[in-house]
Amino acid sequence: MAPGEMLELPPDPAGRRPLKLLLIASLAIGALASLAKPQPVPGLAFWLIQPAWTLIYILMAIAAWLAWKKGGWKSWALTLFAGQLVLSLFWRTWPSPALGLGLDLLMLLTLIGFLHRNMLAALAFLPCLMWVLFLTLPQIETLALG
Repeated sequence: MAPGEMLELPPDPAGRRPLKLLLIASLAIGALASLAKPQPVPGLAFWLIQPAWTLIYILMAIAAWLAWKKGGWKSWALTLFAGQLVLSLFWRTWPSPALGLGLDLLMLLTLIGFLHRNMLAALAFLPCLMWVLFLTLPQIETLALG
């Protein structure tokens, strides 16, 4: 085996490798965030929270893949996506109203970026934004009233 041969990847004629990488990255961020103490969600049974987050991270990966298919890696929409993914990790680990507000704004910008790239990507990302708004708005309300 020649040096560097292990790093060569087989051809990917179907173009599914980026989907796999985005799915793995999104689920890895979700797994890291799930190590934090779970936040109670009003109106939801406690055992539903982790499966809901798993579904959200899968939808995020699909949305990013759809946006990637339209124009490649180098775009501000995917940069915003990566930023909101990292901020989501921080917010889930250390929930605060300020981080929640920042996450909401970054996810809204990501949705707008996906709208410009691919409508299906935006539609896949919309439930993610709605879920995070559902979780962060009570925190932001306490910040505004406090």
